[in-house]
Order: sequence, then C-alpha cells, then structure tokens
Amino acid sequence: MTCGLPYEAMNNAGHSGRDIILVLNDNGMSIAPNVGALKKYLGSIVASPITVRIRERVKHLIERASHIVGGKKLVDFAKNVEESIKNLWSAGMLFEELGFRYFGPIDGHNIEQLLQAFDIVKRLKGPRVVHVITEKGKGFPLPEPDLEKYHARAPYDPVTGKLKPVNPGPPQWTKIFGEAITQLAAEYPGFVTITAAMPSGTGTNIFQKKWPERFFDVGIAEAHATTFAAGLATQGVRPIVAIYSTFLQRAYDSIIHDVAIQKLPVVFCMDRAGMVGEDGQTHMGLYDIAYMLAVPHMTVTAPKDGAELIGLLRCALAHTEGPFSLRYPRDKAPAEAPPAAEVAAVSYGTWELLRKGRDCAVLAVGVMCQPALEAADALAADGLDVTVVNARFLKPMDREMLDALVREHKLLVTVEDGTVVNGFGAALAGLAQTMAPDVRVVALGVPDRTYEHAPRAQQLALVGLTGPGIAARIRALAAEESLTPR
Repeated sequence: MTCGLPYEAMNNAGHSGRDIILVLNDNGMSIAPNVGALKKYLGSIVASPITVRIRERVKHLIERASHIVGGKKLVDFAKNVEESIKNLWSAGMLFEELGFRYFGPIDGHNIEQLLQAFDIVKRLKGPRVVHVITEKGKGFPLPEPDLEKYHARAPYDPVTGKLKPVNPGPPQWTKIFGEAITQLAAEYPGFVTITAAMPSGTGTNIFQKKWPERFFDVGIAEAHATTFAAGLATQGVRPIVAIYSTFLQRAYDSIIHDVAIQKLPVVFCMDRAGMVGEDGQTHMGLYDIAYMLAVPHMTVTAPKDGAELIGLLRCALAHTEGPFSLRYPRDKAPAEAPPAAEVAAVSYGTWELLRKGRDCAVLAVGVMCQPALEAADALAADGLDVTVVNARFLKPMDREMLDALVREHKLLVTVEDGTVVNGFGAALAGLAQTMAPDVRVVALGVPDRTYEHAPRAQQLALVGLTGPGIAARIRALAAEESLTPR
C-alpha cells in the first residue's frame, strides 16, 4: 500500500463501481517493519478503543449471522452491520471516500471468523475492502523468529531455526557498501541515504544506526525515493539512493524526468546487480546497465572489488554534473575492503589496465574482472597473449585507453554480468565502429531470456561468465580471426 500502484487501482475501481473485493492483509511488515503515515493510520484503526468496540460488535453479529438461513436475510444483515459501523464511527474513512465499503479490522488468524466475514462480504456488490490483521512469522514455530531475516532465509536447521554453518570468507558486497557509506558520512556531512523498504537488504541499516537523522526509508515506493532525492538535490543535499537493481526499474520515469534532465547529482547504488541466485526471476538485476546507459547525463560504473567501490563512492560524491550510478552483486566480494579513510577517489572516467597483452583485449565490467583474468591465465598456456581492462566506467568510457586498444588489437571482447542486449558491449561496439571499423567487437553477457532460481555461481556458469567459459569463447574467436598463438 505504500507504492502508487494500489492507489491507482483503487481510484479506478472506486470510480467504476465494479464488483471487486480488496483484501488488505495488514501485518505491520513488508520485509522490514512498515513505515509512513499510512502505517500510522491503519495502526490507529486497530488500536482505537472505538474500533475495539466495533470489532466486538461485528464479531457478535457475525456469530448471530451464522444461524440465519436464507441469502436475502444474510445480505440485509450485512447492510445493517455496515450501517451500524458507520453510525458508531467510520474506521475506514480513507477507503469510504475512495468509493469502497470498508469491513474490518478482522482477525486474520481466526479462520472461522474470517470465513464468516467473507461469506457476508461476497454477497454484496460494488467495491469493498476487507481489512485483515495478521502477524508475520506465524508460519514457523519459533519463540521469537527474526521476521525480517526470515523473509528470505538462508539454509537453516528446521528444528532450532539456526543458520547452517557457512564457509568463512570475504564479506558480502552489501555489507561493504553499508560500512563504507557509514564511514564516509563522517567526512561528507552533506549527504543522506534513502532506501525503499530495504534497510537490511541494501546494508543501509548500518548507516541508519550511526546516522539516523540522515537516513530515510520511504517504504516500497521507489519512484518517490528517486523524486524525493531529486528534490533534496535541488537544495544542496547529496542523496545516496540504495535500491535493488530490479526494483529501481519501477523508478525509471523519475530517474529520467526528475533527476537526469535537471542534471541533479543523485547517487544511485544498485544492489543485486547481475545474476541474483536464489532470489529468482523477479529479482534478477540484468537490465540496469542497459537502462542506465540510455539515461542522458548519467554516469554508469561498476567496481571490481570493495576498495574500488569505496573509491567510486568518493568519485560520485565529488561529481556534481549529473547523476551517478554504481552496481554490485548479491555475492561475496573478492576480498576484504580497507577502511574508507585509506581509499582515494577513483579518477573520473578512467579504466584500469590489469594485464597487458598483444593479441585480443578483454574489457571486463565490475566483478567480471576476476574471471577475465582467470581466462587470460588459461589462454596464456595456449600461447594467446590477452590484454585485460577493468572497464569500471561504462559511461563515459575512457577514450584515451580505448584509442590505444583499437590501435593495438583487432579483436575486443567485452564481458558483463547483465543482458547482452543494449548493454556495455553493444555501446562499445557502436563507438568502436566509428573509431576503427576493421576492429571486431564481441559482447559476452547474459542471453536474452529469463532464468530460474539457482546458486549465482551456477547461473554464471550456465551463460559462460566464468574463467573457463570466457576462455573457451575467446579460443573460438581467435580461431575465427586467425590469431596466431605465440
């Protein structure tokens, strides 16, 4: 209910008078605890002493209704219940004014009462809303389950509810980001952080604990988060907007119209970029490269590791000529990140030469740098000398380094953890064609289809975005281009 779409639907349904039942399952949570004025409004309905009296009266009348025989009597009874509620106090005035008859609040864990209430409501006509009160976490028999963490639980012991042991290693990208912005906030007092109902999922809960007055959770309202950030930016505030790649798609209109056209310095940090593993099809962050590249005045970046993430954040906070975006996956980072104070800003618009070769050049995006280097090592055993570039700026591209690459190589291979359609490889191919028409550019990325739940490593292997997969593709290309092993 905190995003715009339900209100658009209610506006349409309430105006049309169509026969529709809206069920509001009110459990006080989405993923994190609910926030905002609507949450307070619904809470006031539940907590009001008058509402308690109404609920008891409705319960009593429904119990009586169960003994009434005949559909007409039941419908008449329901109308009497409705009128009696309105005469006491209209708890659902917001819904009533939108053209809905309001029924509730009803205990959603009392199945008998719930069935009786729906038996009444379904016999009425026109738009009506049934306000059901439930409690998240009832589906798992633990004394005090962590409701937010159990929204998407990692493997656990079904008896105790405890997480199964995991192999130690580098921290998640999400944690590195959360700790980085928390540390940087001490140096940059002018920035705030905004998220859309995902404080723990984006790591901004770390920032929230340290800087609560500079943190805003707007609920599941990504378009509002973006336009809110735009408004702050017009007043000299520097907003960092942290939203999953897939969910930021909901705000695309706001990104273009409210941020980019005005060249406002809003920083977009996109978690869950690329293949997203067990989160499944709806959470796949495969399209942010393609859709951000199309936004005018947008800077598009992808760090190869945690240190570079911090360096790009510094670069973003120093950049005032338009919006700036960073992307990183739902995965462990390649290594521990140093304290933010020890990391310098990445120079704007620059790439990084990771390996110098004489045959083909591989331009890797973000976390694809590591498998690209692995591929280069494997190809070296075959006698192919491969250049590897960390193409951390997808827009603008490093024209100086690109000029050198097209002069020294006749085959360029781009590797990106995103859709190959209209991605970085496609953009670079278009540019390279104007610079050196005889240079071939081949884009490796995620093919144009949807993907099922699976571990992220398995998904990457499926589409060839691993060291061996990249090496195999380059071997085939080298044969086509008659590149001579050295």
